Amino acid sequence: MQLRGLVAAVVLSTAVLVAAHSDTDPLNSVLQWGTYRPNLYFGTRPRLPNSLLSGLMWFGLDDQRNWQKLRHSCELGDNLSEYGYSRHNGRDFGEQTMRDNDQGVEIKSTFIKVPGQLGGSWAVRFTGRTLNEDTQGVSLVYYFGLEGNGTLSTSVKDDVAMVRGRTPDFGKFRIRIVPAHSNQLPAVPEDLRTIGGIHSSRISGVGLKVPKTDVWKAKDAFQDVLLESAQTRVRAMAKHAQGSGIHGSLLFGLNNAGLRKKGTNLFFAQMIVHGEFAFDVIYECADKTSRIDSEAIDAIASNRRKEFDARFESSFNLREKEFSDAQVEMARNALSSLIGGIGYFHGSGLVSSNPKPEYGQEDSSEAKLSEPYSLFATTPSRPFFPRGFLWDEGFHQLVLRQWDSDLSLEIIRSWFGTMDGNGWMAREQILGDEARSKVPREFQVQYPDFANPPTILFAVEAMAEQVLARGMTKSMDDALQAGGAVEEGVCDEQCLLQSKLDSLVPYTSRLLGFFQKSQASDSVDGSMSPSKAGYRWRGRTENHTLTSGLDDYPRASVPSTGELHVDLYSWVAYMTRLNAQLSPTAGDAELESHLEMLDKIHWNEQENMYCDVTTGIREDYDELEDEDEGLERVFVCHRGYVSLFPMLLGLVPPDSKKLGHILSMIEDPEELWTEFGIRSLSKRDEFYGQGENYWRGPIWININYLILSSLHRNYMGVEGPYQEQARSIYTRLRDNLIANVFEQYQSSRFFWEQYNPEDGAGQRTHPFTGWTTLIVLVMAEKY
Repeated sequence: MQLRGLVAAVVLSTAVLVAAHSDTDPLNSVLQWGTYRPNLYFGTRPRLPNSLLSGLMWFGLDDQRNWQKLRHSCELGDNLSEYGYSRHNGRDFGEQTMRDNDQGVEIKSTFIKVPGQLGGSWAVRFTGRTLNEDTQGVSLVYYFGLEGNGTLSTSVKDDVAMVRGRTPDFGKFRIRIVPAHSNQLPAVPEDLRTIGGIHSSRISGVGLKVPKTDVWKAKDAFQDVLLESAQTRVRAMAKHAQGSGIHGSLLFGLNNAGLRKKGTNLFFAQMIVHGEFAFDVIYECADKTSRIDSEAIDAIASNRRKEFDARFESSFNLREKEFSDAQVEMARNALSSLIGGIGYFHGSGLVSSNPKPEYGQEDSSEAKLSEPYSLFATTPSRPFFPRGFLWDEGFHQLVLRQWDSDLSLEIIRSWFGTMDGNGWMAREQILGDEARSKVPREFQVQYPDFANPPTILFAVEAMAEQVLARGMTKSMDDALQAGGAVEEGVCDEQCLLQSKLDSLVPYTSRLLGFFQKSQASDSVDGSMSPSKAGYRWRGRTENHTLTSGLDDYPRASVPSTGELHVDLYSWVAYMTRLNAQLSPTAGDAELESHLEMLDKIHWNEQENMYCDVTTGIREDYDELEDEDEGLERVFVCHRGYVSLFPMLLGLVPPDSKKLGHILSMIEDPEELWTEFGIRSLSKRDEFYGQGENYWRGPIWININYLILSSLHRNYMGVEGPYQEQARSIYTRLRDNLIANVFEQYQSSRFFWEQYNPEDGAGQRTHPFTGWTTLIVLVMAEKY
């Protein structure tokens, strides 16, 4: 059945798309401010370029070198024993715990928003404690920085730090940083209490004027201030100390310098505490209906916490499925941490104007900074991958759309907004100096011929299935005849859903076209369809195919322009099928051709598996750019994730003998099966566990999810010779995945990038709250 509406409905789609991004759209206002700096332990910003940023920093005072270990951006080397959101609804509430044993402090943040004009107002309450009684205390710092035009005036008076400002986007605003009256200062030796020019107070501050482009370097600026202040103070303390030594709470305090300096665009408020502590940061817009009282923060947070828990259960029904409280908490934290990883990014990216030369050819292309643009995206890992990744985003949206479909659609639209006229989107979005500071130079450049798995279309497919399942209750013709506007009573919820889907169709079609043109086999000429020649990932190197998403998974032993990749062919066939569903002009003939040629090119009868293909095995890596015509194609077979893709994407019929071979491979302990999940490469493969060992054995949750999803959607509910086998694998695999992710979470308090196939241990980057959060959907059986 065709899912696309009538051509006239495009008028409605355009109206909805424009409205969704207008200044008066309620969603735009609700999402204006947020915790959209996921690279920081805590930070806020609006979804506007060159605007107002804020962030939290801290360091312990026992060791005089700790100021050099100032906590700010999420770093694996900081060794925090726990951080991540326990609840985050993506709109107006989020709370997390950060436990830093090395610096001796535990901090909890509770973020709320109150609706109003110009993005409304927001507040965050920080509470916590130092972790032992004998410490000299902890320095807590909160800052605001203005990247663009506007003014800030700052003051510290009566134990409150105040910032008043004005920007073109927000007009007037007011910020208060208010420490609790119960906060305790560290005890100071008597001989140090009366040193001139050195005093302890509940809160102090400093204002600076820095280049607008350097506001994101707030940590560096603050450390410079600390060093200069400490150098002055240490001399004074040395004169007065009578055996007490240097005391950190005095050495690293601020003196309220530069608060009235004209042109200030960076303000730091410092609180030195010992024991239990609390402080509020309150941002208020000019809208008087959006004022926030400190006394109301706990009540607002309590109500939203209850609303979150009730909505979480109604969305995923985990208690109904008899999961324990601890398992539900893990799932809740997974969803919340995915949402807490949403960021707004703006800046220029390094893009080459030409395709990257292959296999020994000299790279003479010059990468240039693009025009600045914005992206609203989820991130795979706050410490290691705090930016948008195209391959990951589609999996993230499978989870997010189950919680907040409008928020998910906003992110998908933002990604499609980066698409060029050829259908290309950069697979890694490294926008601006702050993002580039986290990425080695050799990985920063994006090439216009590099593709990435089009997982973002999973959400489009799910939306299409939702439209089909509900059925149209008000036709687009009726809506158009009623005035061509999307109005209450004219276009109902179902009509709006169809309209949202229609607005995405042009992007899905353009993306398919990009793959068919840019990734086609080199043997394709004007008279041959790419589907008959096959497809090849561009961007291959000797040991990696980064563009495939499965970086070091074994391919042909020597890279060649004659390679054909089965996972890539599967993705193109998947897009062709989706396009046939969505477009009234796309027939089934092209899909049938792809499915036929997928088997013809990539199925190996001797090995009973899908394989890559290559031509002309040679030893001279530097001469592979010129393949001889007529060379015999040979299969490159490595049992594992790549060989499963036709089944993962539902391209193998349920009565096909090929499915039986694939299922047997999956459940064979000597091949892919483990009691912790499906390993990425067969245990029998010569490359198992070798080299970098990234996709050469470890268990990845995203592919395990695709296995479960395909079994559930395509095979275990369909009569056929392998139905029972599919059902058995599904049940056992689901149980194993849930049990292992839960066990690893309980022992470490982290979600991991991958899991060890031998003992199930979490490994590599953590917290990895991108596609590992698919465990929530596995538990809920939402595919």
